[in-house]
Parts: sequence; structure tokens; C-alpha cells
Amino acid sequence: MYNPRYGSGNNSPFGGGPFRSRYQYETIPYGYQGVQAGSLIGKVMGLLAFSFIFAAIGAFVGFAVGLNFGTYWLVAIAGLVVLIALQFLIQKSGLNLFLLYLFTFLEGMSLSPLLSYYVQTNSNILGEAFIITALTSLGLSLYAWTTKRDFSRIGDYLFFGLILLIVASIVGIFLHMTLLYLIISIVGIAIFSGYVLFYVQRAKYMADTMPNAIGLTVSIFITVLNLFLYILQLLAILQGGDRRR
Repeated sequence: MYNPRYGSGNNSPFGGGPFRSRYQYETIPYGYQGVQAGSLIGKVMGLLAFSFIFAAIGAFVGFAVGLNFGTYWLVAIAGLVVLIALQFLIQKSGLNLFLLYLFTFLEGMSLSPLLSYYVQTNSNILGEAFIITALTSLGLSLYAWTTKRDFSRIGDYLFFGLILLIVASIVGIFLHMTLLYLIISIVGIAIFSGYVLFYVQRAKYMADTMPNAIGLTVSIFITVLNLFLYILQLLAILQGGDRRR
């Protein structure tokens, strides 16, 4: 029986929110979620582990080539192009994995100027942000996987909140108000924490296929990465060392 909670409008691997795709998730018959869901989430965890490894390699390459705040946009745009290509080619075996890891590599590379700044000014804050992000993501994932609460309906609310967050961030570029940055950081953490719940729970209703696994991996990777950045920004503000890109 088709699960109506993930209809066509909310059934792409890049979510019912900011990461939409032409590909539609394959669902599994009602009552068969247990085995396939466990296998699928296992694939996703493996892909995520390699994705963050490639992101770390990308960050080191960014350090090595001296990527700075003025030129990182080129890499960021390249990452966006790869992400769009992945949306169209997610069902192409082999190529989808290549595009996944190329995207995460470029994302890591684009972050190297920001990470380099904190390494030079306050390296402890990076460790704190990493630990908080890891613990938060793990806790939220376990809760989403085990709870009986339904998070399928929050996708549209999160997407609306994300649009407001983007608008507020653009305004913040011109106002340079610490209080506004603080509010943006807190709201950003809340929104991407919600996305962790949303994406992890939806894995329980997806068929165990590689396109599904790659789609979920991209969504969770982007979510956790943004969660890390907003936690880092919040810590920087609280410790008086914030610097906007």
C-alpha cells in the first residue's frame, strides 16, 4: 500500500523543501519498512561517511591552493552546477556516485577560506562547533528514527522558514547588526535541526535503492553542513569573534 505521507509533491530526493529534484523517491509497500529501511539507512550512513571525507579533502586542497574569500564563489558555483547535474543524472549508476563525491569535494573546498580564518584566529571554536554538530545530528537522527511522531508535514514549513532566513541574511549583509546575526544563527540552527528530523524519518518509508540512498545522502549532507555553519556562527558571536564572509 502506497504511503500517502510522501506524495508526488513531497517525494523528491532533495526534499519537500530547498533541495528538489526531477527524480521521485521509490517508496516501499506499507508494512515492509523495517528491513528495507535499515538497509537503506546503512547505505546512507556509508555514503555520508565518504562524503564528509571528500569534503575534508576538498578543504585541505583549498588550503593548499590558497583559496580566499574573494575567489571561493567560483568553487561554490561549480558545486551548484554539479548538484544540478546530479539531480538529472541520479539514476545513472556510477556517474551518480562520482557526482555525489565531486559535489561534496567542492563544498569542502569552498569552505576552506572560512575554516582557514578560524584556524588562524580561534581554532578551538571549530572543534566546539564540530562536536556540537555531531552530537546534535546524532541525537536528532536517533529521535527521528525511533519516535512515533510524524515529521512528514514540517517540510513545507521548514522551506518557508528557509526563505525568510535567506531574506534576513541578505538584509544582514547591509545592516551589520550583531543582534540580527544572532537571531539568524538561532533560527538557522532550528530550521536545519528540523530538516535532520524530516530527512532521517522519511528514510523509513523509502525503497532500498541507490538513487534513494544518494538523494538522502545529499540532503542530509547539505543539512548537517548548514547546521555546522550556523552553530559555528553562533559560537563566534557569543565569543566575540564573528566575521562575515
